[in-house]
Amino acid sequence: PKQGLVHLADEPFAIRQLSSGRPMAVYAVESVGAHRATRNTAEILGIVAIGAMLLGGLASFWLARALSDPIDQLSQQMRQMAEARDFSKKIPRTGSSRELDAFTDTFNHLVTSLQAAEAQTELAYVGAIKALAAALDARDTYTAGHSERVSALSVMIGRQLNLDQAQLEVLRLGALLHDIGKIGVADRVLQKNGPLTQEEFEIIKTHPTLGAHILRQISFLTPHIPIVELHHERPDGRGYPHGLLGHATPLLARIVHVADAFDAMTTARAYRPAQTPTHAISELWRYAGSQFDAEVVEAFVAAWSSVPVVEDRPDLTAVLERANVLPFERQATG
Repeated sequence: PKQGLVHLADEPFAIRQLSSGRPMAVYAVESVGAHRATRNTAEILGIVAIGAMLLGGLASFWLARALSDPIDQLSQQMRQMAEARDFSKKIPRTGSSRELDAFTDTFNHLVTSLQAAEAQTELAYVGAIKALAAALDARDTYTAGHSERVSALSVMIGRQLNLDQAQLEVLRLGALLHDIGKIGVADRVLQKNGPLTQEEFEIIKTHPTLGAHILRQISFLTPHIPIVELHHERPDGRGYPHGLLGHATPLLARIVHVADAFDAMTTARAYRPAQTPTHAISELWRYAGSQFDAEVVEAFVAAWSSVPVVEDRPDLTAVLERANVLPFERQATG
């Protein structure tokens, strides 16, 4: 037709004849429906869109894992450090994110600062304990330095018994404070130049309970209370203040009991001269199992025997230094 609609390859087209003549006629043709190519293109674009969505989903999942895994790892390392209370190692950088690495660096810096603050607090803590012990020793010139020597001797025994570092620190400070309750004992009893009467001895026997009462007012000294309160208990149950039998007394208190007795015997008093270490050790063996814990006595003798002692009446501080038991203030500061 000269004009109108025709179907070509099943597609509708509008046509108009522009000219005619032999041997040909000229027509204008325009599609009025969706072309097959258009439909093919739409199908292809649909497939591409679906593929893009799937690829985007996979990429998002991978990116989420790439971000969450380092975060989970960092969180786990921080939790392990907190549970173990071990902040000596720094958390390594992930290398996957500048933000996470910056956070890790900040956390490591914070831990370092906390360690420095904890060290300062510990020094103040040790200083307070030393001040309490010094206040006690200042009351009696004959017992000056007794608390520190007992502390060093106790650590020497503890090492022989293979105590771990945490137990040794509790032992060191507890031994330093073992006689702190004597602050509450009257000078007329504490500094008496002669044997005590039964009444005076009963007063002296209150010092472990008084010491425990003092320490209970200070929360960070709680671990040392059993040493202070029970260092005069005996395996045979004839000790004080509770008359505990055998291993009912904690090991650290039994250690301090032996160290305390040895230093007392080898230190001069107003009413008697100092005994030799040899005589003091023989007394410890004599009463091992009844007055003193036998295992602790054995450990003390083994530790003492490993230190070269030439003099019959040696300087105890020098002997302790030979045994690599540092004076308390040097140990506390580094």
